[in-house]
Order: sequence, then C-alpha cells, then structure tokens
Amino acid sequence: MDIVILAVLLVIGFIVAFAIGSNDETMSPAVGAKVFSLKAAVLLGAFINLIGAAFLGGGVSEKVGSDLVSGNILSIDMVLAILISMAIWLLVASSTKGLPISTTQCIVGSVIGVALVAPAAGLLGWGVGAIDWQVMLQIFLGWVVSPIIGFLISGVFISLIRNILRKARGFTGRERIEQIAAYGLAVFLIVTGLSRGGNDVANAVAPMVNLEGFQTTFNVGPISIPGALIPLIVGGLGMGLGLIVVGRKVIRTLATEVVTLEPTTALAASISVSLVMFIGTLLGFPLSGTHVLVAALIAVGYVAKTPVKMKQVRDILISWVVTVPISAFLGAMVFAVVIMVF
Repeated sequence: MDIVILAVLLVIGFIVAFAIGSNDETMSPAVGAKVFSLKAAVLLGAFINLIGAAFLGGGVSEKVGSDLVSGNILSIDMVLAILISMAIWLLVASSTKGLPISTTQCIVGSVIGVALVAPAAGLLGWGVGAIDWQVMLQIFLGWVVSPIIGFLISGVFISLIRNILRKARGFTGRERIEQIAAYGLAVFLIVTGLSRGGNDVANAVAPMVNLEGFQTTFNVGPISIPGALIPLIVGGLGMGLGLIVVGRKVIRTLATEVVTLEPTTALAASISVSLVMFIGTLLGFPLSGTHVLVAALIAVGYVAKTPVKMKQVRDILISWVVTVPISAFLGAMVFAVVIMVF
C-alpha cells in the first residue's frame, strides 16, 4: 500500500481522535469536586489518554473493526468515509451544546451505514448480510448493561461512604475524609483515563488497524515499531490534543450541570467507572465510558439525595439515542461522496 495513502489515513485518524478527545469527560468528577482545576484536568487527561491508547487499545479495535463486519476487510474508501463521518458528528456535538455523546456508538453507526450502502457502489459481499449481528448484539448489550452496573456500583460505594461520614467526629473529621477521598479520586481517575484511552482510541483507528499497510514492521533507525502500534499512538496524540483544545466545554457540562459533587461523591462515581471500563477494555468490549459515568453520577445524586438536573440528563440521553442513526446516515452519505471523488 502506498505510504502516501497510509499517511493520509493517519492524518484523518488524528482528526477523528481529536474530535473524540474534544468529547472526553473523564476528568469531570475531579473538576466538579474542585480537586483538579480545569487546566490541570485536561493536561493530565491528555497524557493518560496517550498511554492508555498505546498499551490497551488493540483488543477493542478488532471488535469494532473487522469483527463487526464478519471479518470483511474495509477498503480505503470505506475507512475514509467512516473516519470523516465520525469527525463531523463528534465535533458538531462537542462544539455546539457540549454534549458527551458516545464515540463507540458513533463508530458502530458509521461502520453500519457504510456497509449497508456499499452494494450500491458495486462492492460485492457487503450489505445487511455483511454485518455480524451477533457481534452487534454483544456491543448493544454492553451499552445497556454497563451503565446499569455503573449505577449499582456507584450507589453501593456512595452508601458506604455516607455511612463513614455519619460516624466522623465533627467538622474536622468530615474534612479529613473529604481530603482522603480527593487523593483516592485522583488515583481512580488515572485508572479510568487509561481504560478510556484504550477504549476510545479504537473508535478513531479501528478501521485502519487491520489494513495491510499496518501489518508490517516499520524501522526508524535502530528502532523497530509494529505497524499496528502506529495508528494507536497517532490516535492517542489526537485525543490528547482534542481534550486540551476543545474538551473543556464537555467537562464543564458533566462537572457542574448534572449533579453537585464533593470529593466523596465524585470518588464513588469514579470508582464505578474505573472498574467497569478497565474490565471491559481488558476483555476487548467497546463500552461507552460516557454511559457509565452519567449513570454513576445519577446514582450519586439519588443516594445522596442531591438534586439531579434532569433536563441536562434528558438532553444527554436524546443525544445517545440519535447518535447511531445519525452516524449511519453520515457514513452512507460521506461514502457516496468519497466514491464519486475517487
């Protein structure tokens, strides 16, 4: 495969990763609890994203790439269409209302849209039959089950923490517990960031990881780099930059506009997200960290009897429902344009 084409794909993958990073709300509990400043949160999140993408991104990439389309190899035109359509919807959602949409839903919708319209472009072996609906069912169940588990885990931990707070002696005792929770929150957010980096980078580079051009080893002087690692690193860099440049708006949305947070309540939500996302990423399941975090925050508000801003939650839920069909539509339209151009 021409090195120029690979370079173009990497540039587009970087742009998609930038869009994904712009929609990364991982650090929002720490900002809402005033443990990290917004600036510190985006810088730390960017670094963690890169590490997680490089070392944990491989397994999930396969699930939302070749596995979803029954092992078929996506063509260059298809990869271009998928990446461009994802970037469009992610940047629109992030830059307008700051809604934390699911990047996993975004790529799945784009892949399905491209696969369904491919026969119209004369490509054999595609269409409805090319979608592995068993894999699709596994992904869908992950979207449904993971926030439920996140809600339950968060509810259990906030209940335990509230019991500890009740036994604290005076204001000083409560302050000490909140301070300890702040340190614990930082640790769990690092774990969550690593998992999200590995899980979300797949949404940016999965379509290109299995391309023939990335199945070889690249030599840079005395250093040999596995080809499949290059898209992961490029994706990690893109996500980090997107978080720094655009991601502040999405972080503010979940930090302040769903439920009021303190270090203890933020810790309960973060423990839940870190456990669900870390296990899911290790198992290669493309989960939505956004789904899990929002469910965890709602559980915190419910158990702690803190008002949950349901209008914001409703807007977020609507964005989740429409993301797959919008991404599928964009994928099909962009693919048609790509075919006409190339």
